[in-house]
Amino acid sequence: MLLLRLSSALCIAAMLALTACSEDPAARAARTHAEQIAERLGRGLSWNSEDIGHALSRDADVDVYSVTGTRYSVSDQGRVLLRIRATSPVDRDGEPLGRTSSPSPAAVAVVCFEISVSYSDTGVAEVDCPAGEPRSFRAPAEIPRTAYEWLKTRLPATPDLAAAREVVDRLDLDDRIGKDVAEVDGVIGIALRERPGVCLFARVRPGDVQVWWPSRVQAMPGESSCSAAEAAHGHAQRPPH
Repeated sequence: MLLLRLSSALCIAAMLALTACSEDPAARAARTHAEQIAERLGRGLSWNSEDIGHALSRDADVDVYSVTGTRYSVSDQGRVLLRIRATSPVDRDGEPLGRTSSPSPAAVAVVCFEISVSYSDTGVAEVDCPAGEPRSFRAPAEIPRTAYEWLKTRLPATPDLAAAREVVDRLDLDDRIGKDVAEVDGVIGIALRERPGVCLFARVRPGDVQVWWPSRVQAMPGESSCSAAEAAHGHAQRPPH
């Protein structure tokens, strides 16, 4: 009987502790923060794990431990998986504060989550915090604005694949920028890809060099892929100003 009473008391104490933890305002604020991150990613049209990590690491209340996966369009059913640590201070009324906010918080929760996001669903689960330090991420790669003039003035005046490739190779580009140079039906096409839907095209025809930024449209599978073939065919070419 004594053992039964003791066991019951321990169970009640455990239930009370679990309830207290689940109702802790700072812990609730941490989960809310993680759910907001999942919601923002769910609304996005394209993902790149490195860019997501960089964006989230700028949040003073979030440390990013891992990001995997990509999605390039609304029809791409890719999934992104993140592990983050959320630090959520709250004031005496249970209202969230920034990590560097003043006055001093009444409580602080440090909770880790796994966030899973696809176009059709999102999930947020509390997990044990990973060992080691959070990851650092590079800023998103960008095609330099000077690339337009570089190609316009340095590409050969007549189709020459080797010369065109040399001009592109001499551009000072981030190693994450995609480069595609090819000859299609006697026309040299050049495509520099910054990210899905953002690219710089050029083409060389006899006596004619054209360079343009195609319309900023979301890349779909098999479409607007920033390829040299598209550039050679004048895809999304804008009229001259």
